[in-house]
Amino acid sequence: MMRKTNYCKGVVIVHGKSELLLSEHIKSNLHLPIEIYAESNGKTSIQIDGLKTVLGNNIFKNKRAFTKKYIVEEENGNFKNFSIMPIMDLDDTNEERKQKYISGEMFKNHWLSPYIVPVWNKENLDEVLLDLKLIDKLPNDREKGKIYRNLFPTNKGETDIEQVKNLLEKFEKSKKTNMEVFIKKCLDSL
Repeated sequence: MMRKTNYCKGVVIVHGKSELLLSEHIKSNLHLPIEIYAESNGKTSIQIDGLKTVLGNNIFKNKRAFTKKYIVEEENGNFKNFSIMPIMDLDDTNEERKQKYISGEMFKNHWLSPYIVPVWNKENLDEVLLDLKLIDKLPNDREKGKIYRNLFPTNKGETDIEQVKNLLEKFEKSKKTNMEVFIKKCLDSL
């Protein structure tokens, strides 16, 4: 009997460690077949201005290279049930680039453009979490790892959809992010 292929449903390109821990939390709680792309395990941040470099690297540069790395379901030559979701902070670029990122215009000439769903935090994820009262003060860089591991623990056991749905409800309350788009996409992938 042939085993059903577990297709990759998405690739999350994370800005840094905080976004990495949040993405791992959601992936592990939903047991999702998504991949998380980070520079140096989140220790080196990816800025909006650096996304074109990432999307031009050996993994994302063309379909052949991409499908060597990720097994994605296809139909008529197009990816099916798949998204690329960069999660970026908006505090490290100019207003024009922010708007091009948010609208998706900055990706219009990339072959993955139809699959890219920009996710953003204004100004950064720390500010969003403070706004949502998930943290009570802005952490310094040394504190972030511990605070976010406690806030977004990975789940090695049973699927915990309710925990992710609760997180979705919280993010929906903030005007400083569209993180709910990412979380809904993850929930829809179940």
